[in-house]
Amino acid sequence: MNTKANIVALLALFSVSNLYAAPNVIITPLVGYTGGGGVEDEDGNSYDMEGSESFTFAIETPLDKGRIGLFYSNQQSQLETLNIDSSIQYLHFQSSIYYPANEKLSSYLGLGLGVSYVDVDWAKDKYGFSTSVFGGFEYKLGDNIALNSQLRWLGTVVDNDTSGACTLPTTGQSCIIKFDTDWMNQFQASLGLTFYF
Repeated sequence: MNTKANIVALLALFSVSNLYAAPNVIITPLVGYTGGGGVEDEDGNSYDMEGSESFTFAIETPLDKGRIGLFYSNQQSQLETLNIDSSIQYLHFQSSIYYPANEKLSSYLGLGLGVSYVDVDWAKDKYGFSTSVFGGFEYKLGDNIALNSQLRWLGTVVDNDTSGACTLPTTGQSCIIKFDTDWMNQFQASLGLTFYF
């Protein structure tokens, strides 16, 4: 029997066994909107990161009255006025507690700890410690699927000791920018589906 056939047989066995067992893997893809964060130039002028769409993904497993697992988020944005691209990614280990309201609806609260990667030209150190606090609602549409809505605060340590060059679009003059603080706050609202396997 070749390797592909072994993998297909194993996946089929896993799928059938999960029909009769409690879910062991919970996958939640979400689409949302993330805003927050900013920089300042050498004259003290502030420029905010534009809010934009974000894509998040969580893979978790049940634990007591909640879940533990991994969370990943990606946002592509720009600095308003300066039109400089920025990209922020988060990877957190997270834990949450669920509070059932009835058989279909549950609310939840959770915490996450991990790292962020800020892909910008004006920072030398692109990795930083980050944390999150989140909450939301989950509404079961069936035995293996649920609608999920979530609000999340994301905080991350950023490098405000280094700076980069920029050009002011209104005057064409050059400027120097850096993160305005060493701690950046972002807020995220997301909607998606939760799959139980």
